[in-house]
Amino acid sequence: MKQIGSSDKKESDQEPTIRIQPAEGWVPVNISELWEHRALLVYLVRRDVRSLYANTVLGVLWTVLQPLATAIVVTIVLGMFARIPTEGIPYGLVALSGLVPWSYFSTSVQSGCISMSANASLMTKVYFPRLIIPTVPILAGLVDLAVLIIVLLGAMLFYGIMPQLSWLFIPVPLILMIALSLGASLWLSALNVQYRDVGRLLPVVIQIATYASPIVYPYAIIPEKWRGIYALNPVVGIVNAIRWALFGQNEFPFVELSVSILLAVSLIVSGVFVFQRIERVMADIV
Repeated sequence: MKQIGSSDKKESDQEPTIRIQPAEGWVPVNISELWEHRALLVYLVRRDVRSLYANTVLGVLWTVLQPLATAIVVTIVLGMFARIPTEGIPYGLVALSGLVPWSYFSTSVQSGCISMSANASLMTKVYFPRLIIPTVPILAGLVDLAVLIIVLLGAMLFYGIMPQLSWLFIPVPLILMIALSLGASLWLSALNVQYRDVGRLLPVVIQIATYASPIVYPYAIIPEKWRGIYALNPVVGIVNAIRWALFGQNEFPFVELSVSILLAVSLIVSGVFVFQRIERVMADIV
């Protein structure tokens, strides 16, 4: 029998050393690793949802008040005074149908942009897949989106528009809006780690994009010769598809929606690549 010396015994008692190093080059997303950390994802989402309504009197009503107030203002200014043509649809519904998905997109993307710096203390203490962090605002925002969809459908019934079969298509553009939000958040959260100007500039870009997209006006008022360029905005196809499903007017926006699908998928794929490249130095920078 071999006698274990003091040096051998000391080596056997030592804990194994685990080194966590960033991968080189393009690495596919480790789905199994994300699944193993699903409890952390659920916890962070619940934390964000609770923080939104903590110590508030109105609670979830704040989610409804902002787009409703905006819809009322633009209805008075653009619907009553400017008299923008809406093809027989109440202008309030036209505005609200654009503001509901846009409210989710703008809020989620702005929260996702600053998510890495907001969770800097968590990133430097424990290891977990960093992709979880920009995903949290996207999932947390689904609570507000669900509430706004209910309000929108309630407004449709209030104006006497009864449910129709095309309403079943509504989840499709909404899922596409969620995908678009995720792709944009991956890009912006990664860039904001190295360039904090991104987070400061984003609200201005969102404000401009509100009027560069058919949010408070119908797509029909865009001149025919500009619609090809205008449709390169991925929000155009999503909002047009939602209005088609709600109101059942005009042709199905196949071209615009196809562009939105292509751009959303491209944003996610490229966003993951950029995020993983910057992920190697995130903990040192934030």
